[in-house]
Amino acid sequence: MTGQRPFDLGGWRVDPARGVLARDGAETRLEPKLMDLLLLFAASPGRVVSKDEIVAAVWSGRAIGDDTLAAAISRLRSALGETKGAGTRFIETLPKRGYRLAVAPDGSGPPAATGGGEIAALLRKGRAALSVPLPQSLAQARVYFEAAAAADPRSAAAHAGLAEAMLTQHAVGQGAGFAASAKAAAQAATALDPASAEGWALLGAATLLADRDFAGADAALLKALALDPDLARAHRARAFALAAIGRFVEAEREARRAMQIEPLSLAARIDVIQVLFAARRLPHAAAEAKKAIQLSAGSADAWSALGWAQAFLGLHRDAADALLESMRLLGTDAATVARLKSAFDADGFDALCSAGAKLFEQQRVMFVPRPMDLAMLHANAGEADAAFAALEEALRRDDPALLFLAYLPHLDRLRNDPRFASVQARARPVR
Repeated sequence: MTGQRPFDLGGWRVDPARGVLARDGAETRLEPKLMDLLLLFAASPGRVVSKDEIVAAVWSGRAIGDDTLAAAISRLRSALGETKGAGTRFIETLPKRGYRLAVAPDGSGPPAATGGGEIAALLRKGRAALSVPLPQSLAQARVYFEAAAAADPRSAAAHAGLAEAMLTQHAVGQGAGFAASAKAAAQAATALDPASAEGWALLGAATLLADRDFAGADAALLKALALDPDLARAHRARAFALAAIGRFVEAEREARRAMQIEPLSLAARIDVIQVLFAARRLPHAAAEAKKAIQLSAGSADAWSALGWAQAFLGLHRDAADALLESMRLLGTDAATVARLKSAFDADGFDALCSAGAKLFEQQRVMFVPRPMDLAMLHANAGEADAAFAALEEALRRDDPALLFLAYLPHLDRLRNDPRFASVQARARPVR
C-alpha cells in the first residue's frame, strides 16, 4: 500500500489502515486487493498506470489475465459508486495504455511522486531480476525488494517479493540464514494483506525450511490454497512438505495438480520427478523425465533426472548418455564431454560419476554445483570421504535437499557408513 493516512477522494473518506471507504456516516469495506489498487491510483493522480505496473504492485507480479484486472477495476468503480452516465467518474480506461485516476485526492492524501510509481518500478525491477536464476541477479532482486519495503513498509507486495528472493537465494545455496529472514518477510506480507494467497504460500515454504515444522508450514499452505485453489506455487510447496515427511501419495497428488495448472512449467514437472525418486518409483520417474524432455529437449535438469533414473534401473549406458547430454546443456565443451564418455567406456558408471564430480569442482564458473549434487556424484563413484565432505558443506549451507536424506536413492551407497546417521540427525528432519 502506498499510504496509510486517511484521505479524501471525490466525496469519500478513504482509510487504508482499516480498509474502508466512508461517506455520509456509512462505511464500505474494500477487499485488500481493491484498496491496494485504489492507493496505487491515488499515489499518481492523472498519470496513466499501465497493466504491468498494476500487476507488479497489486498482484506481486503474478501473471493474471486481462479479465481479472478488468473485473477488479469494475468492482472498485462500483464500490466508489461510479456508474455509466451519472455521478463522479473516478477511473478512466485508456485502451492499450492502462488506467488513470480522474479525481485527485484532497488534503492529506497518500504521497504522490514517491509512492506508487517509484515502488511499482522497484517491484517490477525486482521481479525481472528474480526471473534470472544467477547468484548476482538474485542478490539484485533482493536489493530492489528491500528498497521497496523501506520506501513503503506497509507494502505487502514488497515484503512478499523479499521473501521470495531470499527463499530462492536459500535454494541455490547463497546463505543458510535466508530461510529465517524469508519467513519474517512472509509474515509481514500476510499481516499486511491477509488475503494474499502468494504471501501465505511463501510463509508455508519458509516455515518448513527455517523451522522444519510441517504442521506450521501446512497450515499456511492450506490457507493459501483456500484463498486461491489454483495457485501452483502453493501446490508445489505442499508437495515438497509432504514428501519431506514421507507422505508420497499426497505429495505426488499436489505436484501433479501444480503441473495440471501450469502444464508448460518445467519446474513443476521436475517436482513430480523428485517426488517419484523419493518414493523409489524409478520407472515412473524415468517416464516423467522423458515427458519433460519432449516438452523441452534443452532442459539440463530433465536429462539429469532421466540419467539418474536409468542408472538406478541398471541401464548404465543409457544413463551415461543422458547425464552427458545434461552436462553438454550446462555448457560443457565437446572435448570435455568426450573425455567423460571415455571415462565411462573405460571404467563404467562409477568412473563417470567421479569424473563429473571433479569437473564440477574445478569449473565452477561454468556451473556452480550444489553440495548435494557433488555428494550424489561422489557417493555413486564409491568415493565416500569426498561424499561426506560434500554433505558437511550441504549442512553448513542448510541445503533444502537435506530434507530428503532419508529417501533419496542417490545416497544409498553411504547409508551403512556410521557417518551417515550423524549427518541425518544434524540435517534436522522435518517433524
